[in-house]
Amino acid sequence: MKQLKVGVIGVSERGRTLASLFAEQDNVILSAICDSNPEHLELTKKTLEEKGFREIQYFEKAEELLQTDVDAVCIATYGVYHVPLVVESMEAGKHVLSEIPAINSLQEAKMLKAITQKHPNLKYMAAENCCYWAFVQAWKTMYENGKFGQIVYAESEYLHAKDFREFKKDDYPEDHWRRYNPAIKYITHNLGPLLYIMEDKCVSVTCLESDLVYNPYKRGSQTGVALIKTKKGAMIRILICFGAYVGFDHNFRLLGTKGTIETDMVKSLYDAHSWARFSDIPGSIDDKVDIPVSVKFPGESNISGHGGADSKMIAAFVKCILEDTKSPIDVDFAIQMSLPGILAHESAEKGGITIEIPDIN
Repeated sequence: MKQLKVGVIGVSERGRTLASLFAEQDNVILSAICDSNPEHLELTKKTLEEKGFREIQYFEKAEELLQTDVDAVCIATYGVYHVPLVVESMEAGKHVLSEIPAINSLQEAKMLKAITQKHPNLKYMAAENCCYWAFVQAWKTMYENGKFGQIVYAESEYLHAKDFREFKKDDYPEDHWRRYNPAIKYITHNLGPLLYIMEDKCVSVTCLESDLVYNPYKRGSQTGVALIKTKKGAMIRILICFGAYVGFDHNFRLLGTKGTIETDMVKSLYDAHSWARFSDIPGSIDDKVDIPVSVKFPGESNISGHGGADSKMIAAFVKCILEDTKSPIDVDFAIQMSLPGILAHESAEKGGITIEIPDIN
């Protein structure tokens, strides 16, 4: 069996989770870890050794890891460092799985496109794990089978916070990107799955952001609503809200010419089924049909990592390298699902004007 040597750059909580999931893949040898924080390295080493993974090199500098013989790297640092590290990694001849956000600006989109064009034999994949939720996969199959007809409208909401009585100034370091990043820019967990299902791309966006805040210790706008027009003529609404009295929730809905579907907003994400109305099912125009798929398919084991999406995403990344196939979430898709959020914030800052979304190609 072919095996891939992998290194992970950035092992705070998220990177540590991904490192463990890589190590558990049968066709992966996790051989190198890097983080500039010695405490992160020590905790990761302890975690991996407890799971039996001891033959791993540890570094404090990315350039040291990139000098090793790893075939691929997973970049899971603070979001502002992703694109520079993608460039450095691909220049070193490594395949790359880059965490979200894939880009932080139009300039970074151009940088990302340029480096992947320069190294066409290397795989780049954005780590948009939500595309691997079971209900997203099921909805895509339904769309391909014509169950919805033409999708006219789609929407998704991402709400993520904790009890407001637990907000603290030291939740994040002063310079941490999550402290100042506008919520609407973190759009890919919601826009990504919709574009993946709809096989569409965004052409323009308008957005408004609330002037009010939930968390007094964060500087960026905490609530934004973007309205997006797609190439096929559909409309997409995205709400991103970080701070409301909600632990963690994602809601999705599609309205088509032949059918509609939505996630159950009553139950928690990991237990929520989908509810549909299909024109080929008599009576469903009044009584919704229960689609018993959540983030996992019925019977799937209770695997870790966002309902198993992380493991599926990693497996897809490894497979595209070993089998030399197209990256499932390649640079073009990474940019297409990221740029609308960046320009949405710009729209909000300019009073909600409509902004055309450029084609980086």
